[in-house]
Amino acid sequence: MAGAGAERQETGLVDAINNAVKNYQSIKGNKLKGIKVRTSGGTLSSIIKAEKYPGSAAIGNEPYTDVILHASGGKQWNLSMKGLSAPSLAGGGAKGLEQAVPGLAGKFIRAAHRAYLSKGYKTGDNIPDAYGKIPENQVLKILKGTVSMGGPIHYMYIGPMDIVWKFDLRHGILSVNGKLTSTAKYAKEHELIFRMRKRRVDQMFLSEGRDKLGHPAIYGKSPSRGDSAKRVVVVDKFPKDAFKVRF
Repeated sequence: MAGAGAERQETGLVDAINNAVKNYQSIKGNKLKGIKVRTSGGTLSSIIKAEKYPGSAAIGNEPYTDVILHASGGKQWNLSMKGLSAPSLAGGGAKGLEQAVPGLAGKFIRAAHRAYLSKGYKTGDNIPDAYGKIPENQVLKILKGTVSMGGPIHYMYIGPMDIVWKFDLRHGILSVNGKLTSTAKYAKEHELIFRMRKRRVDQMFLSEGRDKLGHPAIYGKSPSRGDSAKRVVVVDKFPKDAFKVRF
């Protein structure tokens, strides 16, 4: 989730937690104690610090983790922060997905290429985005990610871009307006879907050629921007009239 909204959400949560910890630990006898962070989906205890994930993932892509919560005793919880409307659920693109589930994104891209050709699309045509359901046994791997991708993700935090909070100083409980869901629980309750789309609106279908990862190129070069890359993201819903691909 990119942009000013994501930045506002991440910063809002980090600031709310760190300010609450500071106020709670300023009370006599609480110096080393952590707070509880309560959401509609669950509560994390003994939190002593929150921070944004520093830098990029080891593979060079945008990291899976957005915010890290540190608990007393050395525990650490990695959060993936999402908005309420049609969140993209896994960052890192095809390169990142290759780390989580080797070969799966490439299989989807090749299947999409075959599907476009079977529908009669030719080089230069404007093609729809492609969607394909991810096998259930791969869903949790994709949601969690790996260390090299800036994971693993322990919890999804889904909520409004503006963090609204209330802090019970006496009991050390910070209530925020998002929902924490463990990746295991989210994987059981949702289907995941690959979505492949063009990076630029003026990219058209390319029936031949390969990308840097050896997959079918799918999209030609953008006349306005000069790039020819594609985006493979993960969503949890098929749009109406989706161009569906089986793989």
